[in-house]
Amino acid sequence: MKKYDVMIIGGGPAAIVTGMTIKKFYTNKQVLMIKEEAEGLVPCGIPYIFHLLGNDADKNKMGPKPFMDLGGEVIINTAVKVDIKNKLITLKTGEQFEYDKLVFATGSLPQIPDFIPGNNLQNVFYIKKSYPYIKELTSRVSAFKNIVIVGGGFIGAEVAEQFAAAGMNVTLVESEPLCFSKAFSPELSQLATEGLKKSGVNVMTSTLVKEIAGADNKVSHIIFSDGSKLETDSVILSIGYKANSQLAKEAGLELNKYGDIHVDNYGRTSIKNISAVGDCAQTFGFLTGRSDLIKLASTATAEARVLGHNIFGIRIKKCIAGTLGVFSTEINGLAMAAAGANEKNAVEANVNLISAKFTSPDRHPGSLSGSSDLTVKLYASSVDGSILGGEAWGGKSAGEIINIISLAIQKSVTVFELVSFQIGTHPLLTASPVNNPIIRAAEEIIYQMQNKK
Repeated sequence: MKKYDVMIIGGGPAAIVTGMTIKKFYTNKQVLMIKEEAEGLVPCGIPYIFHLLGNDADKNKMGPKPFMDLGGEVIINTAVKVDIKNKLITLKTGEQFEYDKLVFATGSLPQIPDFIPGNNLQNVFYIKKSYPYIKELTSRVSAFKNIVIVGGGFIGAEVAEQFAAAGMNVTLVESEPLCFSKAFSPELSQLATEGLKKSGVNVMTSTLVKEIAGADNKVSHIIFSDGSKLETDSVILSIGYKANSQLAKEAGLELNKYGDIHVDNYGRTSIKNISAVGDCAQTFGFLTGRSDLIKLASTATAEARVLGHNIFGIRIKKCIAGTLGVFSTEINGLAMAAAGANEKNAVEANVNLISAKFTSPDRHPGSLSGSSDLTVKLYASSVDGSILGGEAWGGKSAGEIINIISLAIQKSVTVFELVSFQIGTHPLLTASPVNNPIIRAAEEIIYQMQNKK
């Protein structure tokens, strides 16, 4: 029986980055990754398979080659049992391996709405992070004329937009008054929802699905809570993801109330020498300090780097007080991004905010070809002016602007510091130095703070 210094169960972004980090900084350690499928997908790129990538899943493949190039080993198999007492892993084929340290990076699975009858009929699909499953879905969707997507979060909305761009009749059903409402402020959620409508998607908000109905075990229509019906050839359910933590639970690891594997600030579980990282592991909200449900590849890889560096002992202090949700998307040509607090989630977290926004062209002069208006909205503490959240929308630079705001949040930068933010500018690349939207929004917050009655 072979023994490894580290064994990683899983093959997604968190698993790959954990393995790469360990092999890069602990070159003499033997590391084995066990992944269920030979081919993987870039998770956030899945929606774009259905149009921009030509309905071709092969153009969105992702694998562990960078880990293997560093000397890591990979086995395509399924771990079915973890014996924590004897530090053994048993695979589906019956093979067994012994480990010194073990990492669960088993990712997440689509939420199955058991409360909706008919969720298992033929032509009811989910957006699984599985290459064979998505490959099969791409081979079938072209035969459908009418598609209903349930769930107006990022994945559901992006898939809906792509299907509409491919010429399909698409209806998006969202229970909330606006799409993207869990990540964006009401203002930006409204813009995103309107963008979806303009992209050709029939958007039904404040609408609940009561049943998925059909004949001969195949979908034929949706029944809504008000009794109305909508005919469709196919339904895609996209109502969120849950941790793939059953194996960890069976092994005796502690889970939190959401079913995530309980970990400390360094990814260590309640069992010595066992860690968990990525979508299967617990996160703590940056503002609340409580368990949160942030499942993003960007977050997973940040956690994976910390875990990889520290798996044999703390070498790099984890300075982040909690997981910060940083989101971005593009709908109908409008790039939108958000990080941290906004008007809605601040109320839920009992945080007092002050906010301001500023809009300017992202090139200077704005008459240059390719220029787009860029709006930045900052949210700051009304007490000390520290940046607690932000949003950006307009041209594609919004995706990187939000990363600047994210760093400001994480480092407790204040609006007073932002007004002296030293920037580089160029007419073809950035907004004018006179009207940098981050700085101008910060100035407006200072003005409000100094003029409070």
